[in-house]
Amino acid sequence: MYVARVFLAGVGLLLAAGGCAKESPKAGQTAFKRADGSRPNVVLISIDTLRRDHLGCYGYPRATSPRIDQLATEGAVFENMVSSSSWTLPAHAAMFTGLADTVHGALEITSRLPDDRVTLAERLKELGYTTVGFFSGPPLYPAYGLGQGFDAYVDCTSYPELSAQSAVAGVTRGGPLHHAARKDITGPRVVERVQAWLSGDTSRPFFMFIHLWDVHPDFVPPPPYDRMFDPDYAGTETGEDFLFSPTVNPAMPKRELEHIIALYDGEIAWTDAHVGKILDDLDARKLRDSTIVMLLSDHGEEFLEHGSKGHRHTLFDELIRIPLIVRYPGYIAAGQRYGEQARMIDVVSTLLALVNAPPPADVMGQSLAPLFVGGKLAGDTLAISELFSYGHQLRAFRRPERKLIRDEQAGRLGVVDLRADPGEHKPVGDASSPLVRAALHDGELGTKWLDDFKRIVPRTTTAPQLSDDVRRQLESLGYLRGKDE
Repeated sequence: MYVARVFLAGVGLLLAAGGCAKESPKAGQTAFKRADGSRPNVVLISIDTLRRDHLGCYGYPRATSPRIDQLATEGAVFENMVSSSSWTLPAHAAMFTGLADTVHGALEITSRLPDDRVTLAERLKELGYTTVGFFSGPPLYPAYGLGQGFDAYVDCTSYPELSAQSAVAGVTRGGPLHHAARKDITGPRVVERVQAWLSGDTSRPFFMFIHLWDVHPDFVPPPPYDRMFDPDYAGTETGEDFLFSPTVNPAMPKRELEHIIALYDGEIAWTDAHVGKILDDLDARKLRDSTIVMLLSDHGEEFLEHGSKGHRHTLFDELIRIPLIVRYPGYIAAGQRYGEQARMIDVVSTLLALVNAPPPADVMGQSLAPLFVGGKLAGDTLAISELFSYGHQLRAFRRPERKLIRDEQAGRLGVVDLRADPGEHKPVGDASSPLVRAALHDGELGTKWLDDFKRIVPRTTTAPQLSDDVRRQLESLGYLRGKDE
């Protein structure tokens, strides 16, 4: 397996010891009470592995996302949304709990979200919501604890026997189910099951979580999306086995890499069409005005920008800077764009504020809702991203203008000026510069914040019960190291 080089610059800096900073305060909550006293529905759409800079509403020149772009014009777009991690499980756990990764505890594919962590679905269920989730990729299997609080947690994969943890006879490494997730096409199945659920009784407010997987490797979009952005290609790259193929490496021809990116864009356009079908169905059922729609991704994807491919290797912005779009007709003005930094841990507090619920006291995030009524965020917006998986021990402390990346295991760190160097290729080497000193302070403040919350939220560790078949499948996706790798 190709293992990427982690780009961390040793700039000869030592971490400053001590230094207590105040915990980030909670932002004031803004009431969004509906005139009739009802609560709105909530639809949370997570598109796995979707880069923000490959969407038209974030400036991408290709027409990858007409329906998502339309949604953006109807609501609010956040320019600086930051994920908690660069891979699926911990990012979704942060999305659901409002806690940083090392606080919620679901750090590795061999761990699960502890049962005592309170999820968004559980909070909304307590408010009287019907809760339903639709998942379509392995890291969201029920075994990982992300189904907590859902009345129904619906498997939209083509291999439900695996995600149900039942034994499957005859499955061997390299067999048909071994590569099932990488080759699965889930969009139509997700839409079908979402529409079937919406055809039932929706008289009570509902929370619907929708996970769309098809943008994740492999990059094999169905026709016509497979040739949509590179119709004249005559080479040999197919988008299959992207994570493991030895031909995808830093020395590969530029033209071949361009084709792989075109296939990735085709997957985005394919998925965008299915987002459109879901939005159209909400409209057809006259649910638009009574429904909050939040669309985001869990992480991005790296195409050799820093020497690696895929995700779960680094914490560069192509992986942790993600899209966030929120639509709520009548309460969020159309066409708003916000430069304030938002974080994965803010999702819970924001959605609770929008349904006019009391602010939770046991989360790290704050509500972004004050921005929608012309207010300001009351709390600090320092973003902490973590990667404690697959042998990595990385933390990033990010603000819109700077980032500190710290390798906790090797004791190395690097500081980047994101205004002057948005590609993160030229770490600042002057240890006495104001930007470096400010970034080091971010690290001190963020570390204390994490430590304080770890005392508030007791650390528990729970392991999922995985069959041998599921383990083999996770190995094929790069989530587990195989015995022969």
